[in-house]
Amino acid sequence: MIYNGFDFAPWFDTRLITRSLLPEYEIATRDVPGQPGSRFMRADLKPLTIDVAAAWRARPADDMAALRRLMASRLMCLKEAELWLDDERHLGLRYMAVLTSPGALDTLWHTGEATLTFTAYDPVAYGAEGRATVSGTSGVQVGGTFRTYPTVTVRPGGSTSALRLTNMGTGEFVQIDKAVTASSAVVIDMAAPQATVDGSPAPVTFESDFFPLEPGANSLKLSSGTATVQWTERYVGR
Repeated sequence: MIYNGFDFAPWFDTRLITRSLLPEYEIATRDVPGQPGSRFMRADLKPLTIDVAAAWRARPADDMAALRRLMASRLMCLKEAELWLDDERHLGLRYMAVLTSPGALDTLWHTGEATLTFTAYDPVAYGAEGRATVSGTSGVQVGGTFRTYPTVTVRPGGSTSALRLTNMGTGEFVQIDKAVTASSAVVIDMAAPQATVDGSPAPVTFESDFFPLEPGANSLKLSSGTATVQWTERYVGR
């Protein structure tokens, strides 16, 4: 296990990991007058709880008090940090997680175990980075098993009063509602969601909809210039 950049393998055996196959859902519904029951509105993913059984790899002669202090300092992280689990490291997958229960770590002896409980408030794992170039209408192939929100860096082909990036598969688009030139640096951050021109926030049209890329084939159309699309593959399940 690697957490917050620290590899615990020399001190802990962390191969026994328990988590659900899929994150649970939070279902939102709405009552409709004259209709029995409720109407489904949307489903949101709940945080994912990950239990890691940590067994000491210590010798009887080791100073366990010093080791416990060292492990505590490495496990303490008051923010989300990368968590690489032993059963998925070979796949290049990681979570952004927080240690929410350290178990009985401070009472362990050299052969003891503790259950470390992590919570991934974003329950979808992160994978490899992807990159593609778009000019005119271009295909973009995305790996993973869950949608991902890309960052798009655009160099306009010349002066234009509006710049539009369209997802040809869904019809969704983002249109910069500001004049740009060939020297403008335009960035569309689909996750933020926000667009900038030369580092300053730029308005988008009311009809704009910041969109994700889906796993598999995507088709994007840029109204002017060339764009570099960057994303992180996302994986749901285990």
